[in-house]
Formats: sequence, C-alpha cells, structure tokens
Amino acid sequence: MKSLLWVASIAVAVTGGPLFADESAEDSIWTRDHLFGDWAGLRTDLSDHGIYVDLRLTHILQSVTSGGVDTGSESGGVLDTIINIDAEKLGLWKGLAFNVHVQTRYGEDVSSKTGPLALATTPLLYPLPGEYSGTDVTGAAAYQTFFDGKAQAFAGKLQTFDLVQGLLPQTTHNGVGGFMNVNALATAMPWFRFVNLSQWGGGAWTLENNMPQAGLIVLGQANTTTTWSTKGAFSDGTGALAFYRHSYKLNNKDGYLLGVLGGSTKDFQSLDPINWDVIPGEGLVDSKKKNPKDAALYMYQVLWQGAGKEDVHLLIGGTIADDNPSFSDWSAFASLEAYGVLGSRRFDRMGVSGWYTGFTDDVKDLTAPLGLDVGDIWGMELYYNYQITPSVHAGVDIQFLQSANADDDMATVPGIKLVVDF
Repeated sequence: MKSLLWVASIAVAVTGGPLFADESAEDSIWTRDHLFGDWAGLRTDLSDHGIYVDLRLTHILQSVTSGGVDTGSESGGVLDTIINIDAEKLGLWKGLAFNVHVQTRYGEDVSSKTGPLALATTPLLYPLPGEYSGTDVTGAAAYQTFFDGKAQAFAGKLQTFDLVQGLLPQTTHNGVGGFMNVNALATAMPWFRFVNLSQWGGGAWTLENNMPQAGLIVLGQANTTTTWSTKGAFSDGTGALAFYRHSYKLNNKDGYLLGVLGGSTKDFQSLDPINWDVIPGEGLVDSKKKNPKDAALYMYQVLWQGAGKEDVHLLIGGTIADDNPSFSDWSAFASLEAYGVLGSRRFDRMGVSGWYTGFTDDVKDLTAPLGLDVGDIWGMELYYNYQITPSVHAGVDIQFLQSANADDDMATVPGIKLVVDF
C-alpha cells in the first residue's frame, strides 16, 4: 500500500524492518519479530484482509540525580496500538486507508523534576505528560491515495509526532527507538505556540519512495489528545504548515533538505498557556497579540552505509520564529546516529545529540518584574539501544538539561528503557 500509513508504521520499528512480516517460519521468541509471533494465525488472517495491528509497550525509568527542580526517580510507560486498515484490500474503495493510534499511559515522568519545557521523555508526553494515566485515541485519520501512489490527501485527528515521524522517518522513532528528548528529535519549541500534541486537521502531499515530498497541512488550534470535541478547533483561527523536500545523493549516499514554513491565523500572546506543559509566567496579561510565524530547515545525510541497513547518519535542524507571540524565537540541534556499526551487534542503535533553544526577549521582559529568571533551554543526550531479541530491546540513556528556569542548575538525567513488540 503506497501510503504514509506504511511510513508511520515502519518508522516506529526499532530495527527499521516490516512490522507485519511473515512469521510462519519462526519457531522461538529468540528469532521472531513479535514476542507472541503470529498470534496463532490471527495476525496473518487480519493482514490478508487489509487490517494491520502493531502493539508496542515502552517502559521507562528515569532519575534526576542532580540539578533541576528536584532530584528523584519516576517510572512509567505507554502501550502504543497502531491499526492500519487498507480499505481497498477490504473491497471498499481504491486507494483509501485508515490509521488509528491508541495510547495507554501509566505511571509518571520526570517533567516536574527537570523543570519547564526540558521535555526529557517524548514517549510519555502522550496522551498527556505528568501523572496522567489512561487510554485515549490520540490519532485517527483517513488517507486517500491518488495518481498511482504519487499523491495523498488526508483528514482527521492528527497526532503531531506521527506527522513528524512521517516527515523525518529515518531518525525520529517517536522517542522509542532512538533519542527520548523532544529537543533531540526536532526543533519543536517555536512551533508549540500553535501546534498541539494532537489536533483536528488535514492536508495533501506528494509522495516519492513512500516519503512526503511537498505538501500543505492545515491544523486546528485546540489540543485533542484526550477528547473528540471539535469545539474551538477552527473557530478562532487555523494553523498551517507547508513543506518541501529536496532529495539528493552525496557520494552515492542518501540525503535531503527539508524546508518547512508555518503560521496561524489565531492571535496569541507570548505567555498564553499551553495545556500540556508550563511556560514560566504563562497566563500574565499582555496587550500584544499577533499571528505566529515559523520557518525551519533540516538536513539529513547518510555518512556511511553498510551492505544492508547499517548506517551512520547526521541530522541538523534549525527553526526561527517571531519574537512575539512565540515564547521561543529560535531553536537548533544536531544529532549523529549509528545503526548496526558493531560487527557482533548488527541490530543495536546509538546516538548523540545537542540542542539550544532561545526564549524570546518579550517573555524575559514580561516575567522579570515578577522575579522570574527565564533563560534559554539547552541540553545534550546520549543513548545506546541493545537488541535482546528481535522483539525486545533495552536502552540506556543520559541527558544533561537546562530548563527554562535559569535559576535551576543543569539537570543530569540517566534512564533505562525497555521496548517490547507484541
């Protein structure tokens, strides 16, 4: 199926392999891609009828050992259920497909200990960060493919990091297979003024090698991770993202440049709240309200390519935004990842990333009279993911984080992660 649904499903796989490969020849948990194999034939029966189900449990233990707001450990996890339905295979409509992303979260994350907007645990952002527990449909959309798989239109409840994963499929893995910090995955902070964790929306793009090449995405302005309500989604403004990808070869190795322009017709002020994290000083009254605008550029380049899927790749990104109403007016990061570079560990992944995000002068000036010392955000992350079996991976991770509270010392956050594909 020539669809971004395949891109989204494939991208979340730690090994990068097909999520629904034929497992009839597998005879033990040490060789199969899914812990429970073919579910006694059910997985194959479903896929034969165009229904593909992926279950993945991610459990994370992290500690703030020094710095931040407070020291201590937190443990939590999320079960991601991704259902892809090929309506054409079901005999319903040519080129039509559906994607549903259900997330069940339990436990707690370290966001209250690291400080505001440090965002150390991307998998536990959904459905909501903090102490949230429960099950919610965070994404549900219909996709219609045209022109023999060369273009696609879509609409529904859009999960933002699924969109990011579709645009940057080789590197992001939603914080499960690679980096866990949001800032190591994308220059996200300036966009969070008008882009939510999930929202109603739609759009269209062209496809090349199952990757979006050029397109436009329209977004509602209300967060919908835990609700189906359309109230306020488009009544007071609409967000939009336009992008273009230029793919190329450098020394016969894949690379691309991805440019993104975005903005909203809704009026914001710098300290308007966001409903899933805290901006220092948010909620203060500011008479200045404007429409936010952002521009981003990413460069992806394979530096070394093995005989198979082994590679070393670089991702560099930067975003600029207007000083008001964005609370962050620029952000930049660079990450280096390697997959399968150790001869005896062909399915292990490792990486290092660093980032810096500037808070706007407007936010700093507005909060200074209250005695709040709002500063820029920066950090570094290193990780190693170890394949225990094809269906079970363990990871170690350490982050060094400076949150938006400039008075807090840099937080040191080691962590471990267990990922199981069922």
